[in-house]
Amino acid sequence: MEHRKEPSTWPRVPYPLGYAEASVSTQTVAAPLLTAASLSLLGVVLVDGNDFRWPGATLLLVVTASISLIGSIQLGADARRFLYNRQTLEAWYTPEELDRGPLAQVEQEAHFIVWKVRNQRAVIAFNSGTMLLVFAVSSALIPSGDDHAVWHWIATGLALAAALVEAWWMFHLHREFGQKNKPKSLDGGTN
Repeated sequence: MEHRKEPSTWPRVPYPLGYAEASVSTQTVAAPLLTAASLSLLGVVLVDGNDFRWPGATLLLVVTASISLIGSIQLGADARRFLYNRQTLEAWYTPEELDRGPLAQVEQEAHFIVWKVRNQRAVIAFNSGTMLLVFAVSSALIPSGDDHAVWHWIATGLALAAALVEAWWMFHLHREFGQKNKPKSLDGGTN
C-alpha cells in the first residue's frame, strides 16, 4: 500500500473522544436503572394514590419519563450499530477489502453521521426522561396535608431545582451538538 502525502481525515471520531463510551454507559446502565426507579414510583402512586396531592399528574409524569427512558435505550442500541473502529473492520474484512478505496471512506463517514444523529436522539430521550422523572418525584413530594409540610416543600424545591438544572443541561447539549466535529488524522497530519 502506498503512503499518501496528504493526511487522511477519515473516519471522523466522536468529540470529545470518550463520548461514545459515555453514551453507551448512559444507555445501557443509567437508563435501565432510572426506568426501574420510575416504574417503582408508578407502582407506589397506583397503590397509594390518595396519599399524593396530585396523583394523576404524578402518574402522567412517571409514565412519560418511563417511556422516554425506554426510548433512549432503544434509540441508543439502534445508533450503536453505526459506530465501529478499525479493529472491528479488520476482524470482518480482509486487507484487500479494506483497501478498496474511497467508497469505504464514504461508507464509514455516512455511518458515523448516522450514529451521531441517532445517538443524539438517544441523548435527548435520556435527558428528557431524567428531567421528567425528577419532575415526577417533585410532584410526589408535594405535601397533601400538614404533617411535616415544611420538609416536603424543601424536598420539592430541591427536586424542582434539579429538574431545572437538567433542563439547562439539555439546552447546553443541544446547542453544543454538531458544533464540534473534529477530523481524525490517521498519519500524524495537523488536521
